[in-house]
Order: sequence, then structure tokens, then C-alpha cells
Amino acid sequence: MVKFLLLVFISFFFSACSDESSTCIIPTDPGLIPTPQAEPLYYQQWYLDKNEVFYQQNNIDSDAHIHNNGLNKVLTGYGVKIAVIDDGLDMLHEDLVGSLIATYDVITKTNDVSHTHYNDFHGTAVTGIIGARLNSKGISGIASGAQMIFLKYSESMSDSETIELFNKAEEFGADIINCSWGTYDVSQSVKDKIVDLANNGRDGKGISIVFAVGNDDQDMGNDESAIPEVISVGATDRENLRAWYSNYGEYLDILAPGGYDLGITTLDNTGAKGIASNAEDYLFYDDYASAFIGTSASAPIVSGVIALLLQNNPSLTRIGIENLLKNSADKIGNVPYEDFKNIYYGYGKVNLSNLINLAN
Repeated sequence: MVKFLLLVFISFFFSACSDESSTCIIPTDPGLIPTPQAEPLYYQQWYLDKNEVFYQQNNIDSDAHIHNNGLNKVLTGYGVKIAVIDDGLDMLHEDLVGSLIATYDVITKTNDVSHTHYNDFHGTAVTGIIGARLNSKGISGIASGAQMIFLKYSESMSDSETIELFNKAEEFGADIINCSWGTYDVSQSVKDKIVDLANNGRDGKGISIVFAVGNDDQDMGNDESAIPEVISVGATDRENLRAWYSNYGEYLDILAPGGYDLGITTLDNTGAKGIASNAEDYLFYDDYASAFIGTSASAPIVSGVIALLLQNNPSLTRIGIENLLKNSADKIGNVPYEDFKNIYYGYGKVNLSNLINLAN
């Protein structure tokens, strides 16, 4: 059975903030000029960029974001295809208009990947972190110039259905596959499929397959995220430390913001099907009932970062991408790093500026 990698936590940090921030990444399609600052919720995206007022009001460590400043070029993820395998998607969300190029539901065998239950929101939240468009309506995706593919799973899907979804991702031309889920009991057949795509997809360059490690403060064990060819992602909090819930282990690769007492502002299912308690169509960082928190949020941040890296250099192999991620990561935390890593922080926290500069 698929496990959701989301924490819902009550946050007591409510504040009014100004929209003061700067960035060198403009997540938009070519020909459009809007900037992230034009997005009304951008100031809340503490994981993406440092808003001085917001950081002070919420006592956020000055390095808690992914350092998307200091780049010498505009990167949007344009031309990169990212597949999200998840529970469903609000296909009509205002912040995703124009982002989808392919969809598939493994149960109905149709292209309708809408959420099944009234309180489903996970896939929409994950997709928004990666690919929300600039439209002066909501948030800025990490790679909102990327082309999004959404593949809907079933919570009780079989190994053959899991393999079918990965096959569909390859069929639709995915460069990156984001999986904010796991089973703790991956079968050999599923493992073989993941390894094959990671090694041989993208015409032999390898597909970057990103898995969240889970939120149970335990060893990753026999989870999909523990497959060596997978890019496994843990979570950090507003103090720029490993979030207490984030799973750990020998095969942990990298960390990215996942929040705890501050959530990750992203998309909610719209209308009556949304779960947000203090907003319409968006999950705010301070939603006391339904904040989006966990390694489910960390994984799409890394997937978006990889899209920017691939736009910068489309010829990179999956192994090359992993090496760049590891060599550019910030060595945070109070745990010693041996041979540049440890079981709680992997190779460190993703640093986008370091990553792109190292790749150039």
C-alpha cells in the first residue's frame, strides 16, 4: 500500500508580511515578463527565497531557503518534462493552466486524473511546488517553465500497475519522475523497473527518479527511496536542520525544506474539494489545520531544481546530476560528515546557486 509522505501540523506562527524579495530565477515561459515578486503569495515561499521581513517575523534561519540567488542566467525549467506520480490533480487549478502535456490514470486507463475523494489534495500540492505558473494569482513554482506530466496512482495498486505508471512516464518522455510516496516494501520487479529507467532512460542518459524518504523518523529500510539509483530526499525545517520526522539511512542523498512549524505554501484543490482552512485554492504556511509539511514537499523542490539544472545543460546524465547535487550541497547540521555524508543529512541540503555555478 502506498504511504503518503505528508505531515499535517498545527502552526501558531501568524503574521502579516510585506512582499520584499529578490531572485535571479524567473519561472515563466519564454516571451513572458512577470517576476516571482508579482505573485501575491511569493513572500510566503520561505523555502524558495529569503524575504527579510517574513524571515524576521517567523524566526527563520537565514540559510533555510535553497539559495536561488546569485545565478548569472534566467532558468525556468523550460523544455524539461517532469512526471509526477501521485493521488490526483486539480487539472483546472488557475496556477497550473498551460503546464500539463500528458496525464494518465492507472485505474481508469483514461486521461482524467482528478482527485477521487473530496479531501484529496496531495498531488495538487506536490505539482504546484514544481510547476506553478507565473500569472500574478498565487505562487511561483521552482520550475514553472517545465512541462508537467501527471500519472494518477491507486493507494492499493499492484506491482504491475506501479510498473505501468513508470512505463507511462517513459512513454511521455519524462526527464524527471517525482514520487512523494513509498511503500517500505518495494518488490524486486518494481525495483528492477526503477533501476532500468534510472540507467537507460532519456536515450541512455538516465531518468532522474526522485523519491521522498518518509516521515517516520526511522531508517528507510526496504523503501523505494533506498534504491541506490534513486535520488532520495529528506526534509529540513525553518532552523535549517533536519526535520525531526525525516527518515534516514545509508542511501539518503540530499535534504530540502519540508517544514514543521512552518508549512510549505503551495496549491490546494479548488472549490469545495479544497482542505485549506485560511485560504481559497492555496495551502498557506500557517494553515493551523492543514499545512503541507513533510518529505512530500521536499522531493518536488529537488525535482524542480533538477529541471533547472537540465535546462542549463540538457546533456547531463542521471549520474552526473546526482554528483552535482552531492558536491554542491550545504553541509548543515551538527552531525559529522564522513566521506562527505552521513545517514541523517545525506550529502547535505540542496543549494541551487552552488549547483548551477558548479555545473557551468
